[in-house]
This record gives sequence, C-alpha cells and structure tokens, in this order.
Amino acid sequence: MKPSHMKSAPSQQRRFFAFATLLISVSTTAIDGAAISIALPTLADQFGLQSATALWVVNVYQLVVVASMLSMAALGDILGLRRVYLFGLATFTVMAGLSALAPSFGWLLFFRAIQGLAAASIMSLNFSLLRSTVPAQYLGRAMGLMAMSVAVAASIGPTLAGALLTLGPWHWIFALSFGLGALATVIGFFSLPETDNPRRPFDFPSAGLSALTFGCLLLGVSAIGHQMSRPLFVGLFVLGIGAGLVLYWRLRDKQNPLLPLDLLRIPIFALSVTASLCAFCAQMIAYVSLPFHLQDTLGFSVFQAGAVLGAWPLAIVCTAPISGMLSDRLPPGLIGCFGLGTLAIGLGMLAAQSSDVGALEIAWRLGLCGVGFALFQTPNNRTILGSAPSGRSGAAGGAQALARLIGQALGTALATLALSRFATDATIMALVIACGFSAVGAVVSALRRGPISMSA
Repeated sequence: MKPSHMKSAPSQQRRFFAFATLLISVSTTAIDGAAISIALPTLADQFGLQSATALWVVNVYQLVVVASMLSMAALGDILGLRRVYLFGLATFTVMAGLSALAPSFGWLLFFRAIQGLAAASIMSLNFSLLRSTVPAQYLGRAMGLMAMSVAVAASIGPTLAGALLTLGPWHWIFALSFGLGALATVIGFFSLPETDNPRRPFDFPSAGLSALTFGCLLLGVSAIGHQMSRPLFVGLFVLGIGAGLVLYWRLRDKQNPLLPLDLLRIPIFALSVTASLCAFCAQMIAYVSLPFHLQDTLGFSVFQAGAVLGAWPLAIVCTAPISGMLSDRLPPGLIGCFGLGTLAIGLGMLAAQSSDVGALEIAWRLGLCGVGFALFQTPNNRTILGSAPSGRSGAAGGAQALARLIGQALGTALATLALSRFATDATIMALVIACGFSAVGAVVSALRRGPISMSA
C-alpha cells in the first residue's frame, strides 16, 4: 500500500535522480558550512575584524535557519515538499552567488541571512523527501548513504577550502556552493516526487512566535559570546522565553501544530531529538574553535588545517555505511549511546593533548570523534522519522533539522564565548564543554528502549 503522503510511486530512474538531488543538496550545505569555518580567519584578515566578529558569518546564517526551520517544514506539508524544497534550493544557490560578489562584510551578512532562510527549507524537508523517494525497506541504508555523502562533503570541504584560499580569494568558497546548488536545482526540477498536500491554512502567528522564540534565545547566547551589554542579552532571553510560552499556550491543543508538540509527547521521539541536539552542539564547538587553534596557536597553514580537520568527516565516510546497516538490526539507543560515548572520549583526548602535538596525533583523535558521531547519527535520524506518523513527515523532518541547527548554533555561540572570554586555553575550554554535551547525549540516548520499525 502506498503511503498517504505520496501521490504516486516514482519510476526507478526518477527515484535515482531524486535521490541524487537530495545527496547533492545536503552535501552542498555541508561543504558550505565546512568551507566557511576554514575561511573564518581569512575573512577576519580581509575585512580587518576580530575573530569573534568574523564568526557572525556563521552566526547570522544559523540564527535565520533555526528561526525559520519549523515554518519551512509546515509550508512543505501544506504547499508540497517538492515545491518548497526546490524554491529553497534555487534561492540558496542565488544567494551563494551574491555572497561571492559581496562588496563588504555587511552585504555578506545580508546575503548569508537570506541564504539561511533558503537553507531552512532544504534541511527541514530533505529527510521527508527521502522517505517519499526510497522504499521503506531500504530507508536505513539510504540514510547511511546520505550521512556518508555529507561526511564526504564535509571531509572534502576543509581541504578544498584550504586549496581554494591558497590559490585565490575567499570569494571562490561561495562560487563553489553556487555551482553545486545550480546542478542540484536542475536535476531536482525533473526528478523530485510530488506529494499530497492537506488543505489547511498556514499558521502565521505561530510562525512569527516560533521565529521570535528561537531567534531571540540563540541571539541572546551569541550576544554573551560577543560581549554585548547585559541589558541586551537579558532582554533577548526574556523576549524569547515569553514568546515560547505564548507559542506553547497557542498550540497545546491544536492538531498538526507548527511546533510539533504532538510528536514531542512520544518519548522515543523526544529523547532522539534531545540526543541529536547534544551531538551537533558538541560537533560544532569543535569545528568552530579548532581552526583558530590550528592556525593561530600551532602555526598550521590554511591548507594544513583543512587537511587535519578532514580526518573527522573522513572517519564518518568509513563508518556511515556500517552505521546504516546496524540501524536496521540493533536498538538505536544502544548504538547511539556507544557512538556518543566514543565522541566524548575523542573530544576529551583532544582537550588533554599537549600544545606541541603534531598533525598526526590531532588527526587520529579527530578520526575517533568521527567514528563515534557516525555510529550515532544514522540510527538516530531513522528513529526520529520512524517514530512519527507518515502524515507528519514534514514536521518530523523539521524537528530533526531544527535539533541539528539549534545544536550547531548553540555550539557556535559557546565556541564564540570561549574564544572571546578566555585569552589562553580558549580551545581547551571549548572542547571540554563539547565533551560534556556529548556525554549528556550518550546518557539520553541510553534511555531509549526497543527497535523502531519504519512504516512506508
């Protein structure tokens, strides 16, 4: 029996190209993120900025993504996954091109903000479209391949960014995202499947409250990291918490709410989303803080730093297919606990290493982190989608992506806080915080019980 959210089963050839579109799209966002992290010191030098100020290129993108994530997921359920996804992909591509041509840091931030709005539709609907594209019995393996493609992109990203920055200006980083995004848009236009769209209105007040809640809370954390005035970040926290309470009161009894309170009442769904937030927070703290440590403290070149940091996603590449197969056979809580426990050990070893450590010693510790992260990611994503009804695929995918982006944005903010508040040992403090988040995620993951069966 066909799932209710699909209009018709696509042909085998169309499935192939649709899957290729999803892989290219999500890989493009991964390359974009990894490349920008490596380019941060270069952007700081180019525009005459402090390290913490240059991080706004990452912060503003993540803030907009998080603030609009649930709205994009809801629009996907209402207007159609394909339509919203393609519009977001095309907009992401155009903004990448404009970022490459940005004449000033202010214009770059503006284009990155719009690009973040577009990226929200890609990230929130990617797994939902995957569920509409791949037969249920192959979904775990497809998620493993997608995790591997993201890891390949993230592995290539730092090295490729280092090579591009060695050979040319920072503009080339965004030109790369433009080319890949254009390719994915063309293929996706002819291959992505149509989905049934329930006839219900878009909840504009809830969308505004959602953006206000997550935007203010994360901006408040960023404000602390950037040493802004106390009244400002306190006011942001108060406004964000207040908006969140109003949003909860508004949606608590609604069917198919924009904020998926109905799904969060499912224990294994809520635990999986929480574990995902912890994992991505830990990962992003390391990704943001280590480039400055490698280049400014240890004296690595941009290319050397990119090559060393590539050990983490390279380990994900090697581990993701195994993780995908395990997710079809073993309880997700067991795999997730072991994976995040391994990640915590790797981060702890990075924090404890001496200041004169060589590139190989750093690389194998990063590789251990990558193995642990890969073992966690695919089973956890499968659990999030599998524990939600098929009619709430968009909401489940949005919650999964929102947890990832909140974790990444929180990780960026905490890394910014460490870099700005600690003159010495800033990276060590950041890695200790990352280790703590990973350990908490391992405990949360262990609380899950039983396997998940993915319905079509």
